[in-house]
Amino acid sequence: MKIPAYLLIILCGLLYNPVYSQSNSPSRTTVKLNKEVFTILKNKSMYSDKLDWRSIQEESEMLSLTANDSISKQALYNFYTAKLRAAGDKHSFFISGKRMKQIAESPVAERPQGEYLGDGIAWVKVPRCLSFNEVKDAHFADTIRRIIQKLDTENTIAGWIVDLRHNTGGNMWPMLAGLNALVADGTAGYFVYGSKDKKQPWLNENGKISGKSANISTYKVKNNSLKIAVLLDARTGSSGEMAVVSLLGLPNVKSFGQTSAGYTTANYTFNLSNGDQLQLARTYVADRTGKGYPENIKPDVFIDDLSNTRNDRVIDAAKAWLLEK
Repeated sequence: MKIPAYLLIILCGLLYNPVYSQSNSPSRTTVKLNKEVFTILKNKSMYSDKLDWRSIQEESEMLSLTANDSISKQALYNFYTAKLRAAGDKHSFFISGKRMKQIAESPVAERPQGEYLGDGIAWVKVPRCLSFNEVKDAHFADTIRRIIQKLDTENTIAGWIVDLRHNTGGNMWPMLAGLNALVADGTAGYFVYGSKDKKQPWLNENGKISGKSANISTYKVKNNSLKIAVLLDARTGSSGEMAVVSLLGLPNVKSFGQTSAGYTTANYTFNLSNGDQLQLARTYVADRTGKGYPENIKPDVFIDDLSNTRNDRVIDAAKAWLLEK
């Protein structure tokens, strides 16, 4: 997910002035990066209260940082990532500008799929969406919507299967924008700031991605009150989990599969001075009813089958529910 964040914490940056041993000689770029990351994590991480920042500052001053910026930044990233993991943060990560550019220029690895399964049941498969490219994001969302439109106009649909199994994440907003064709516009969930229990709603609006108008289909299904079976598994993670949550709480939705991977924290984007990014977990998520998922998502119907095919036991259970009178 991409939520821009701006650094306004100047005081902490001024107070944090590490003194490195003379055997180390990090460049100004590395010293600046260390201060920057320290300040962001201390003031923005949802796990900040679980970390001993005085100790972390002291330890960071003892790191073997050199004039080689590439090696030094990796040492910093490894150091701070290990601290976050020890505090319980399994989701935050650093990504280099070079790697983002490679992903943005690479073909999309997986594409949404759809199929009419017979008996009035339509199947829509939504894979991960990692692009760092707004044009590709719009195409991803538009593909989902056009699949839904084709299934809805060429068949008499009695129920939908939204298959989010093996969806390991990426950017949640194109997924929500595509699946918006199945539901009414409105609040699809909340970001919850754990320490204050403050809820920030996320809206799912027709024709928009992350609140901005996009060049995508605005088709809506003929009947948005039909049953929707949402499928998830142990490999549904991060933004894949957010897509699941966006449908939970609706009266016509039931979930099937296994407990999700447990990356239900929302990563906010912090652009670093060296061109890299810190994707930092700041909140966990709640569905439209306000029910929170701070650790993972447990399905309504647990089925121990990781086959991830169109005719496995998870699909069979979803079909059976959809066909119930």
